[in-house]
Amino acid sequence: MKKLLPTLLIIFLLTAFQKKEKEVFICMTKSSKTYHLKKECRGLKKCKSKIKKITKKKAENVGRTKCKLEKEESIKK
Repeated sequence: MKKLLPTLLIIFLLTAFQKKEKEVFICMTKSSKTYHLKKECRGLKKCKSKIKKITKKKAENVGRTKCKLEKEESIKK
């Protein structure tokens, strides 16, 4: 019991301060090449297939790039 408390404390400290990975949305069609930061993105509304939420890192690892419409919106702000 004495060893359990320090162990749980260490586990809590290690997990409590981990950065949560940024999640993005992708259209699951074969021709889709972009990821979207918002599910309401105009580019994603054209998707005729399933929309999936994945991490930004995974999306980039499979060759997806940020949606151009969202790039334009961030420039306007």
